[in-house]
This record gives sequence, structure tokens and C-alpha cells, in this order.
Amino acid sequence: MAKKNKMKPRELREAQKKARQLKAAEINNNAVPAIAAMPAAEAAAPAAEKKKSSVKAAGMKSILVSENKMYITSFGKGNSAVLEYEVDNNDYNKTQLSSKDNSNIELCDVNEVNITFSSKHGFESGVEINTSNPTHRSGESSPVRWDMLGLKSELEKRFFGKTFDDNIHIQLIYNILDIEKILAVYITNIVYALNNMLGVKGSESHDDFIGYLSTNNIYDVFIDPDNSSLSDDKKANVRKSLSKFNALLKTKRLGYFGLEEPKTKDNRVSEAYKKRVYHMLAIVGQIRQSVFHDKSSKLHEDLYSFIDIIDSEYRETLDYLVDERFDSINKGFIQGNKVNISLLIDMMKGYEADDIIRLYYDFIVIKSQKNLGFSIKKLREKMLDEYGFRFKDKQYDSVRSKMYKLMDFLLFCNYYRNDVVAGEALVRKLRFSMTDDEKEGIYADEAEKLWGKFRNDFENIADHMNGDVIKELGKADMDFDEKILDSEKKNASDLLYFSKMIYMLTYFLDGKEINDLLTTLISKFDNIKEFLKIMKSSAVNVECELTAGYKLFNDSQRITNELFIVKNIASMRKPAASAKLTMFRDALTILGIDDKITDDRISEILKLKEKGKGIHGLRNFITNNVIESSRFVYLIKYANAQKIREVAKNEKVVMFVLGGIPDTQIERYYKSCVEFPDMNSSLEAKRSELARMIKNISFDDFKNVKQQAKGRENVAKERAKAVIGLYLTVMYLLVKNLVNVNARYVIAIHCLERDFGLYKEIIPELASKNLKNDYRILSQTLCELCDKSPNLFLKKNKRLRKCVEVDINNADSSMTRKYRNCIAHLTVVRELKEYIGDIRTVDSYFSIYHYVMQRCITKRENDTKQEEKIKYEDDLLKNHGYTKDFVKALNSPFGYNIPRFKNLSIEQLFDRNEYLTEK
Repeated sequence: MAKKNKMKPRELREAQKKARQLKAAEINNNAVPAIAAMPAAEAAAPAAEKKKSSVKAAGMKSILVSENKMYITSFGKGNSAVLEYEVDNNDYNKTQLSSKDNSNIELCDVNEVNITFSSKHGFESGVEINTSNPTHRSGESSPVRWDMLGLKSELEKRFFGKTFDDNIHIQLIYNILDIEKILAVYITNIVYALNNMLGVKGSESHDDFIGYLSTNNIYDVFIDPDNSSLSDDKKANVRKSLSKFNALLKTKRLGYFGLEEPKTKDNRVSEAYKKRVYHMLAIVGQIRQSVFHDKSSKLHEDLYSFIDIIDSEYRETLDYLVDERFDSINKGFIQGNKVNISLLIDMMKGYEADDIIRLYYDFIVIKSQKNLGFSIKKLREKMLDEYGFRFKDKQYDSVRSKMYKLMDFLLFCNYYRNDVVAGEALVRKLRFSMTDDEKEGIYADEAEKLWGKFRNDFENIADHMNGDVIKELGKADMDFDEKILDSEKKNASDLLYFSKMIYMLTYFLDGKEINDLLTTLISKFDNIKEFLKIMKSSAVNVECELTAGYKLFNDSQRITNELFIVKNIASMRKPAASAKLTMFRDALTILGIDDKITDDRISEILKLKEKGKGIHGLRNFITNNVIESSRFVYLIKYANAQKIREVAKNEKVVMFVLGGIPDTQIERYYKSCVEFPDMNSSLEAKRSELARMIKNISFDDFKNVKQQAKGRENVAKERAKAVIGLYLTVMYLLVKNLVNVNARYVIAIHCLERDFGLYKEIIPELASKNLKNDYRILSQTLCELCDKSPNLFLKKNKRLRKCVEVDINNADSSMTRKYRNCIAHLTVVRELKEYIGDIRTVDSYFSIYHYVMQRCITKRENDTKQEEKIKYEDDLLKNHGYTKDFVKALNSPFGYNIPRFKNLSIEQLFDRNEYLTEK
């Protein structure tokens, strides 16, 4: 037995310090420069910096600790974990758990501070790499490091009913908490967007219309509360919600989410539509309540269980929505894709026709190619960039999408069926890569191999890419029965209701939001699945029975697969035709026409009621370049067309946003937008000219544009398209970035509500407190407890604790309550026009956000009621910029978590990499 090398306390501290310094140096080396908030000319591109740690690149996935054992895992196929070694924490003896064929790493040495290992494949194979030993680092008696918030035990009891002397359960829990954080952000944005669609002017009382809806009432009670058993107070609240629900339907703005109000005289059909919309909004409201307030003790309101407990009519609506989507995909799939299927059957001689059809359904609907661990699209792009440049010829422009889809399908079949080993080898190489440049090189090498294999097939596809061939194939009859796909086709019964609920949420999101949300959820459920697998393994074998509210996660494997399907079938929906007049109004308003314009005048300008050839050029131009722009739709969801136009007149703000757009893109915008461009002028002059154009944009600039234009008229039309595109892009970046900044504070509120509930279980002083009365109460109580506090952030750092106490005292309950509500309701975005013109210097989205926020906080709610002046109000108005101490005071409720508090309060620490730039 190996003898444990026991260090002296001083030696141990020095070794720990050295390990922390090495870790910090690696983190700093991995950091991406914050360039988004500064002009691109000032940001130098770094040379091939590390994108991941050497530990991950070498194949180590995690180090799990359970009592006196340590378990080391490596990356297996996909996101799976391979149990590699068991290490005894007393003497550091190691036992290999993985088989020779499955093993990815070689464990070299373990001591009190470091674990040394090497990779068996790829990344610097055989080179020894150090990582920290997670045991005994804190000097506590337990081999598991305590969490700094002191909530590990309470979290374990909430999720598993008991505490554990390991770090496995808490890591699983953190993945569940990450799911709740991401849902808190998206549900907040959805609620705001839906409320914003009400468009009530001069009143913000509609702020939480959706947020106050819940699944407690069925539809019949909602539309007729007086004939229900509800209390009088609840009846009054339901009547108020019903009034606003009807007002929302009347605006037609739900059409922006693709919700199509049926054109029918059949009252049953119309009522069924309204019922579905009510169910959708009520579920959104219920999720909002679940993620913003601690509902873990109430199963009928808990995020992961309420959907299976509430009235079945809600689940029927979810079934309807999912089946409607699957039906649109499945109906006549073979006939709808017969041109591509016919070409593939003709080319893929080694496959049975039925097999090709099933594989093509998988490729189009299930999209298994996105689960291979690498990008088929990137491989095809590399192949064509290096060897197949003829396929980029203009002659293929009209059929390019079809041609590329067929090429991608061949590559998919190669890795999915023919050469699975090659795909796994490619995944391994990419995992071992440290930089983007290395990844690009790996893709280039693989593309070179593929080109020799698929060149003739690609040539064959290209030869069939002409109108006559495609037309003939389209006319031909297919001899294949749709029943071939019966075993492959999906329907609502294949999904759990949690997955259906997530699909429903995608109705209210754009394409990027859908991708971000589903990618995160899939990753987290996949991680949870792997933790449960390890916990249940014979080697580890620890208890993993989840409590009632979290039983859903026992199905993490299934949900991972289901969410992958949801991600592939969900897409940003085209605005509904029934909302066209409303959208035309918004489009004309955002281009500068007064929003008080009548419907008749809109119809007159765009000739909506007239029929005839060639008279709808302006209507079509507005449709193609404004209404069908995803950026326009985003702006209407989150802002107001009239206010956006007013904000665009602020050259200072527009110049700031343009400063975040790369120089090359500015050059292109300048060339396409300016009638007589001076390409030799400076970038600053070009940005200034573009800002001036945006400021002065007017509907009159476009009213004479001809859709079917030639010569000079076509040049003018293309220039007008470019100007509108630039204008919408700049305003989109402004609003989207402010929404992203707000998201950081939404997460902080969500965590505050959750942590308050956990601390109440262990701190008697909080037992009778209500967070709504004073959002500072948690941080204040933990500071007052000093050395008795379970919170190590405040217990071990007296200096920082004193700073937090100062910030708490600089705030008051009214101020922080208003701050919380402004975050929850995205008030900064709504009030942007009112205050952004007063900012003296616009140099970051952080500064814009907090200046507008602070003006909103100091705004008098009622002019007839004299309120006490807020402490920082004079400085705010005098300096025309946000006050740093005011930010810290407002964030004092988050002071119990020092890292979060500092990151949210100090501009230099705020993560600028979350800001968007135009690519």
C-alpha cells in the first residue's frame, strides 16, 4: 500500500497557493477580450488564444468525491462520462475502473494538492497535466469542500431529502438550478413581450397582466368568474385579467407570435382558438410564478410537476400544439420531398429505397446530424472552399439550398451509417483541440479526405441542379407509400408534458432565442442524466432518490432526446396574416409616420384594398424589407415603433452602437447606403454619415420606391433596402443588448428569492421575515450574524462585509422594491426614450442601462404626493450619468453573494462578452 505523503500545514498552504496561482493564470490566458462595447478599430484581434483548459482538452471530465473515495471520469462518446479511476483519499491508492478499450486517460500521481494525469489519445499524448485535488482544500474535517453560501446541505435536503458527504449530489443540483435560471430569463422576457403587445399608453398598470395569470382557473371560470366558487376578491382579479385578455386579442398583435386568429363565423372555432391562447398565457404566467417565487413546497405550483397536476384541458392544448406541428411535417412527407428523394435513390446505389426515405426523414425532421459532435455544414463548406469552388457559381443561386441539402445528406449518411468510427475519431480530435485555429485545421484535414470520396457524388448532384430536371422529377409519381414512415413519424404522445410545455414557449421566441434556450436545456438534462448514471453505477453506488417535486429528472435521458426533437421542430413563426394591418401600421410608424394614422389612410398609402397588376410595389417593398425582418419583429415585441423612431434620432447613441459593428461591415453598409460614397473617408466619418442617415430616416425616403425596378430605379431600391436594414439592425442591437444586460439582474432576483427560502430553514432570525417587505433583509441579516453566519463570503471577509453593510444602509426598502420590479418588468427598455437623451456620455450598455434605471427609480410616481428625495437624485441629474454608489445601493440585496454583487455593480467586472455585435 502506498504511504500517504502528509504535508506540513505551511507546506500545504504554499502548495495550495501555487495551485490557485496556476489556475488563475490559466483562466486569464483563456479569457476573451471584451471588445463588443468599444469601436472595432480599437480592438486588436488576439492570436489563436486558448478556448478551453488543457485538463478538458486532455480528456478529463470531472473529479467526484464521495466520503473517502474520489472518482475520476473522462469524456466518452458525446457527453457521456467514462469512470476511469477510484482513488482512496486516505492513502491515494488508485484502482482503474475502465476497460483498456474505453480508457481515455492515464492517472500518474495524486497528492494532497494536485492530481497528475496524461491523455491516451490526441492532445499531447503522454504529456503529464496537473489539476487541483478537490479534497481537503478548505481545511475542514469533511473531504468535500464547503460551498461559500453555506447552502449545500439545505439544497441536498430539498432535492434528495437528506445530506451527503460528497460533491456529486450538489453538482447534479447545480445543473437543475441552471435550468431554472435560464427559464427565469426567458419567461421574464416572454411575459414582458406579451404585456408590451397590449400597447396601453400613459399607463403602466398592465405591467404584470400575464404574470398574474395562473393555471388555477379553467377557461370557463376565466370567462365567467361570477358563476364560479371563487371569492369576491379573486372574481374581481379574474374580471380584470379577462378585460385585458380581450384587449390583447383585439390588438391582433398576437399575430407577431404566429398565432393565427381563425377567419370564420363558426363561434365554436373562434372560442376554441381563444381557449388555446388563454391556456398558453396561463401556463406562461404559472411558470413565471414558479421561477420567480419559491414554490418548491407546493407541487401544484412547482415548475416540474404542475403541468401533470392541473386540469387536463391545459394538457389538451399542449397536445394540440405539438400534434399540429408534427402533422404539418408528416403530412405527405414523401410527396413533398419527392424531388430530393428521387435524386438520392438514383445516386445511392448501396441503399434500399425505403432505407433512404427513412434516413431522409431523420435528416429533415429528427436532425440526428446535429448530434454527431461536429458540424456537417462546416465540413461541406470546407470542401467547397478548398476544392469545389465551381459549385459556388451564380448559375446555382436559385437551387443552392437544395444542392447543399443533398450534399449534407450524403455526408450525414457517411458518418451515421457507413463510417461511424471516422466520426468518433473526428469528435475526439475536435475535443483535444485548444483553439479555434486548431479546430479549423482539423475540419480542413477531414474535408480533404472527404473530397476524394464524394467528389463524383457532388458533381452528380450539381448536374441535376437545373430547372428542367427538377420540374420533371416534381411531376413524376412516387411509388412509395407514406406508411413506410409510420414507425419513424413522431406525434404528441411521444413527448412528456414538460417537453411539450417547452415547445409551447418557443411560440414566443425568435430563432436565436429558441436555439439558445434548447441548447442550454439539452446540455443540462444530459449532464443530469450522466450524474444519475454514475451515482447508480456499481463502483460509486450512492443514494439518488429525488424528492417528489423533482421526480421528473429520473427521466433525464428521455427528456434530453425529446428536447432535441423540440429544438429541431421549433422555429420562429411567420407573423399571422390576420395581423397584417397592425404590422403595416407598426412598419410605417417605425419608418417615421405618426402612429395616430388611421387604418383607412394606411390602406390608401399601400393600396391594400385595390386590385391590379403592378400597383402593390410599395406594399410589397414594406412587407419584404420591414415586416418580414426578424429584427423588426423583435423590436415590436420588446419596444414601441414610435419610441424606436425617436431613440434613433439620438446620434450619440447610434454612433455608440455603430462603434460596436466591425469595420469591414461598416465599410459595406457605407458603400450600399450612401448615394455618393467617399470610400477614402475615415471610418469615423463613415459611421457619422450612417448615424446621420438613421437620424433623418423618413417614410418619404421610401414611398416612391418601385419593387419591379430597373436601372437607376433598381439602384435606388437596393440603397433603400440597405438603409432600412442598417436602421433596424442598429436599433435591434441597442434593444437586444439592454435586454441581455437586464437578464443578468433577472437571474440575481431569481437566486435571491430561491436562496431566501433556503436560508429561512437554517436561520431562525429569518423565519418570520417576508422578502417582499424589504429585499435587503437577507443580506442585512447575514451581515449582522457576522461569525455566526453560515455564509462564508461574509463570515471570512470582514472588509467586504463592511462594504456591503454601507451599501445596505445607503438603500431603503422602497428603493430596492422598485428596483426589483423594474428588473422584472424590463422597465429600462420601455422607458429608454424618456431618459436616454439626457446621458452626457454613451460608452457602454451597462452605463445606458443603469442611467435609465436610476432615472426610473427616482421618478415621482404621483406628482400630487410629495415623496422624500432619494439620496443620489441630485448627483444623477447634475452629472447626466449613472452614479456608481447608487448602483451598489440598489444591488445591496445581492450582497450576500459577493462575487455576483461585484460583477453586477462594477462596470469593469460586468461581462461585456454578452453584448451583441453585428457579424
